[in-house]
Amino acid sequence: MSTFATEVAIDIRREPGFWSDLAELRAVGIRSTVLQANQQVRVDGPVLAEKALTRLLNTASVFASASDEESKELAQQIAVFASLASSEDMVHEASIRILSDLGNFPGLRKLESEHPVDLGFETHMRRGLLRELNTVDMAGVRVPLTEYQLDLWRSLDSSAATAVSAPTSAGKSFVVLEHMCERAMAAERFAAIYIAPTRALLTEIHGKLEKRLSSISKSIRITTIPVPDPESRPKQIYVLTQERAQFLLSTVAVAGLIDLVISDEAQSLGDDSRGMILQDTLEKLRESNPAARFLFLAPGASGLQLIGDSIGLPDINVKETTLSPVVQNRISVGFSDLDEHLVHLDLVTPKKLEPIGTYQFQRGFALGDDTKLAAVALELGASGRSLVYATGAKNAEDLTALLALNRHPGTSKGLSDLAKFIEQHIHKQYSLANFVRQGVAFHYGNMPSLLREGIEAAFKRGELDYLCCTTTLFQGVNLPARNVFIDTPTRGKGAALDEAALWNFAGRAGRLGEEVVGNVFLVNYEHWESKPLTERKPFAMKAAFKRTVEADFDAVVELLQAAVDKAPILERDRAAGDRITAAAGLILFRSSQKTLDGLLGRRSLSLTTEQKDSLTELADQALTSLELPASVLTTSWMLDPVALAGLLQRIRELVCQRDFAKVMPSNPSGDAYTVYNSIIRRLYKYLGGVNLKGDEAKGNRGFVAHVTVTALKWMRGEPLTQLVAEAVKYKKKVAQQTNKRPLTQAAIDGAIRDMFTLIEQTIRFKLVQWAKAYVDLLKYALAQEGLDEMVSQVYDFSLALELGVSTRTGRSLVEFGLSRITAAAMASLITDSSLSADQVRGWFSQQPASLIQQLSPLVVAELRERSLVSVEYSA
Repeated sequence: MSTFATEVAIDIRREPGFWSDLAELRAVGIRSTVLQANQQVRVDGPVLAEKALTRLLNTASVFASASDEESKELAQQIAVFASLASSEDMVHEASIRILSDLGNFPGLRKLESEHPVDLGFETHMRRGLLRELNTVDMAGVRVPLTEYQLDLWRSLDSSAATAVSAPTSAGKSFVVLEHMCERAMAAERFAAIYIAPTRALLTEIHGKLEKRLSSISKSIRITTIPVPDPESRPKQIYVLTQERAQFLLSTVAVAGLIDLVISDEAQSLGDDSRGMILQDTLEKLRESNPAARFLFLAPGASGLQLIGDSIGLPDINVKETTLSPVVQNRISVGFSDLDEHLVHLDLVTPKKLEPIGTYQFQRGFALGDDTKLAAVALELGASGRSLVYATGAKNAEDLTALLALNRHPGTSKGLSDLAKFIEQHIHKQYSLANFVRQGVAFHYGNMPSLLREGIEAAFKRGELDYLCCTTTLFQGVNLPARNVFIDTPTRGKGAALDEAALWNFAGRAGRLGEEVVGNVFLVNYEHWESKPLTERKPFAMKAAFKRTVEADFDAVVELLQAAVDKAPILERDRAAGDRITAAAGLILFRSSQKTLDGLLGRRSLSLTTEQKDSLTELADQALTSLELPASVLTTSWMLDPVALAGLLQRIRELVCQRDFAKVMPSNPSGDAYTVYNSIIRRLYKYLGGVNLKGDEAKGNRGFVAHVTVTALKWMRGEPLTQLVAEAVKYKKKVAQQTNKRPLTQAAIDGAIRDMFTLIEQTIRFKLVQWAKAYVDLLKYALAQEGLDEMVSQVYDFSLALELGVSTRTGRSLVEFGLSRITAAAMASLITDSSLSADQVRGWFSQQPASLIQQLSPLVVAELRERSLVSVEYSA
């Protein structure tokens, strides 16, 4: 880029007059995005001085030619705000020219669709030429990219490991996914692993890949299940969480087979025990697949070389930008102490608050915190789809209720179908169904995937106007909105949100190709204890293992010493936490693999030689003392090693006594309560440290029995609506016995929420980890007793716990990317429990349309999206 233009841009930015003109333009432009045309609100605010717009557009032309990203961002702001502030064709043409020079063609396409204008010959030719220079061929379609996307796309032709850092709305995932798809289509044989931190993100990525690669569906398997392909297709793409990827590496031989590894939301490397699992999994993939290409995606991170150093990749190519192709405004929302109807909006900039306008509403805002947040969202979010941040699941429900009670929109066919689905597949009295009919909904991580996806789809279609959501949406899921509302930088009971995560959520305001501008409303921002959204700073990448071993070295040593001494678990300090337990466990595992020197020898790890020697010596002694097999440590090193050793000892005793009725897990489809009650009690006792003896433990025993019953029903594929109905029924019974009153709506919603939590957090996460360890320990104990023929008979119930199906037919349905709700519903109609994926597809082809049309519209839509049925739903 022009050095002269950069120098001129720097000189202009030193002029107070430029910033004064820009503040006026930003105020006028932002005001045009806040209210609907029919809203009757008196607004006072800065006005644009005569000829200021001309000066700014000329300035933007210079900024667009400069080489620094600050100038380019200002040029983009001027172009977008000018197009919003003026209806003159000349202004819109100038804005188009500036955005063309910036290479923001996705944003330009959106702008032109909203403000069509007849371009002059020179502008038309210039835009066309620049657009062609930024256009690449993707699946036979010419796609224009931003400058950053184009640079990233070209860099992916190399084989170097690459870390990709860009704001949430920069379109990095689109380019990386397209690169993977191009490689999959071009190769005769291809295998890739896409690692993402949440199941919600797995579902989204799986759906995108299914659509994009439908033309080669017969030769490629795209799956979220970590098991081998029963059809041995030549092309494989695994879309997995780090836990599922860890499971895959322990059960499937992938050495030398993987061509591409993508780690999305790679900042998860710093997430305590889950970050350590990610680090270990990536390093295993690197060691076993030295020719594989590694790509890491993170939103606005610095210190990306730490990723490579943590997994043994010394050189990483970094492709980063701070420039978002969408103009995102952070707006402070303040209130008057003298007039409850007044609201002050100010643009948050690193230097100061710039006045946008004072709004005189008919509504009064002398309200409590949640009620005020809802009121602000109703007034300022009327111009487009809005996300409202909630500090937890209950808070999301409460905010949604406030929004629903205070608006009266019409309903669409899609919302009616979604509401009926909720009543049919969750519970007929679930308040969410009525909220949806009012055009609002809540969204949190423990919700069933098909319900969550149905809500997301309705929001994307514009049928839902408001979505009250928790931190679930902070990572990855592409859910564009015009507005985001936040009134606190905390979560749960007041714990501070990670600053990078908060910026990630704010980045949902406006998404590439969906909006050219997004507004982040910060309610009562001036009263926040901390103000993390004033100035964006690249967050530093962290590695959980490095941070834990360095900062809590003594605690890690203490835990390893306890392992050497076999200190009884109930006598030890259990407050060490998962992070320290996982760090000590990873050291033990790497010691058992004779690779601890490599882990402790990372150049970024700040430990003295004496400290490293101490960890090495203790790990060797602990392994000798505990006698834990390597097969268990491979996937269960994040669990307490002393607890694992205690569980192994108890399993050995039962095996020696040949008491297999209490020790051998079986397929849960039969009468399996007795054995699973014994197993799960054992898991809670040894791995959970829960006391189950004596009168004082009656409540614990009741809870474990409840977990066992629910886990069995879940593994059998029993409908979620049945599990929820039983939870609500139990709550109603308790209410009748205690206060003789009917169950309130809040209590019904609470019972449903508690069931979601039990399934997602206890059954699908905690029990899955424990079950995997149990199965490995049992197989080891059987082999030690010479009972090799029984090893193959051990039913690995960890996968059934996670998927919620226990038969081959059920797994085949999940293999298609179907949600558990749909998979369980269809499995209940198929009379063969052992069908492969191809056989399941054949079963669908034989069914009459009348059968499919009896199903819920959302279920039919999911089946049709996975190409399992072709019929349209008709009510």
